[in-house]
Amino acid sequence: MAIKTDSEIAFPDIVANTQVHHPVFGVGRVILRTGEDEKSKAIVKFKEEGEKKLALRFAHLTVDKVEEEPAAAPAEAKE
Repeated sequence: MAIKTDSEIAFPDIVANTQVHHPVFGVGRVILRTGEDEKSKAIVKFKEEGEKKLALRFAHLTVDKVEEEPAAAPAEAKE
C-alpha cells in the first residue's frame, strides 16, 4: 500500500483542532478525525449542539479562516 500525499487524501484541511462550520450545527472545533478517503469521520464539538460524529463526505463542513492573534510585544527591560 503506497503512502498518500495530502493532495490525494480526501478533506486534507479538516484535522484535529480545526475550526469548522456546518450548515445546520454552526461553528465547531474538530476534536478527532478517523478513517481516510471516503470513510473519513470527525468528532466535532459545536458551540450550541455539543459533540457530533460526522461522516466527512456527507457533512458539508467548511474550514473557518481564523485570524492568528498578533504576537505579544516584548516587555520593556527595567533598569
